[in-house]
Amino acid sequence: MKNKFIGINALLNAIKTIFSIIFPLITFPYISRVLGVENIGIYNFSSSIVSYFTLLAGLGISTYAIREGARYRNDRNKISDFCSEVFSINFISTLVSYVILLFCLIFLNKLHDYISIIVILSMSISFTTLGCEWIFNIFEEFGLITIRTIICQFISVVLMFIFVKDKDSLVQYSFITLISTSGANFINIFARKKYCDIRFCFNSKMKKHLISILILFANSIAMTIYINSDVTILGLISGSYHVGLYSVSTKVYTMLKSLLGALIVVSIPRLSSYIGTGNEREYAETASTILNSLITLAVPVMVGTFALSDKIVFLLSGKDFLPATTSLQILSVALLFSIFSWFYTSCVLIVNKEDKSVLKATTFAALANIILNVLLIPYFNQNAAAFTTALAELISAVVCYLYGRKYFQSNLQKNDIISTLLGSFLIIVICRLVKIYISSLYVSIFVSFILSVIVYGIVLILFKNNSLKLILDFIKRK
Repeated sequence: MKNKFIGINALLNAIKTIFSIIFPLITFPYISRVLGVENIGIYNFSSSIVSYFTLLAGLGISTYAIREGARYRNDRNKISDFCSEVFSINFISTLVSYVILLFCLIFLNKLHDYISIIVILSMSISFTTLGCEWIFNIFEEFGLITIRTIICQFISVVLMFIFVKDKDSLVQYSFITLISTSGANFINIFARKKYCDIRFCFNSKMKKHLISILILFANSIAMTIYINSDVTILGLISGSYHVGLYSVSTKVYTMLKSLLGALIVVSIPRLSSYIGTGNEREYAETASTILNSLITLAVPVMVGTFALSDKIVFLLSGKDFLPATTSLQILSVALLFSIFSWFYTSCVLIVNKEDKSVLKATTFAALANIILNVLLIPYFNQNAAAFTTALAELISAVVCYLYGRKYFQSNLQKNDIISTLLGSFLIIVICRLVKIYISSLYVSIFVSFILSVIVYGIVLILFKNNSLKLILDFIKRK
């Protein structure tokens, strides 16, 4: 298979992520005002419940398939056998997941008020299994993934403004978001035939896959717990209103995390391929470039989000959601920890098959998150949920770094660190000054963003930041 330039892959995945951000930026201000805090809370609580069954259906299959499948992608027969075995495991786990979900909906009274929304959102589980998007990741077909995702999101935006009209439109909204999140997987069912021939099978090789998959599954459980337990516990203890407030903060946090993580996602197949073929030098150089770029981007994003948090909340959701400002500020700090943890988890430990180390890190984080959520949410509501998320991300980052440093040693340059910190400090100054002298919400956000980007870029150029030099060199070559 012809290697695609990793910068192009990152750009394509970033475009997909940007449209995933634009989609809620267009719709969420409208949806939050039409549906209201209570309905937004119902939707997000239902989504958090479905996420656990999505996790059960997915096991650790996507991560495992991308890592291992990258080694077979040049041989159609081998990749077809591999994908068939992995898909068969995924199909069985999906059936088990639906059976358990049905049992919970029947016997857990607390979920009865949410049944209709949970059932609708749970349809995404089957689409995800049948779509096998991990196949397209194996072959680094991020262009196809991007195009399909954008088309489905565009259709969803149009449908949302047509059919979601008032507080009684929650069911319609749930169906439309299903199209946005799972429409591409429906297309994948037909498109995947180009890369491999999938059939349902049951053989001895599946046991070998299953052992590694279950370790990754245990890791996914721990990770999902410390990502979603805050919403679930917040809903059970404080109610839908506080979940609705917290949903604004988490939406911004998730969007920014996904955008920054675009570079990580596209790097996993390439780094796995380097490790599999023994190209340690290419692995070290690529991983170092990725980490330096992530730090250069994540720090100013964290600072800017913190400084503009109240304006961001008001812009997205209106004055009724302003109590979410503090939780967004806390999550902006969590963003840096999260990206660092994500890098060491996916680009260092998992590609080096240190799945058990990742499991330990996420287990520590999950336990801390659950305990602190139960203790603090009754007193501080959504702010406690944000704080526990930040702490969980920090724990995960530290533990993953300690386990991963024997495989990868970061090579941060002094000039890069100074330019990143100085540029980020100037972003704070700019946001403060704009807030004093410009009262218009839209104008102040626009001016703060533009000036921050310009000033930060100038600082990087003056200090000859290596990440910026790589980007500029890539543009010149193209």
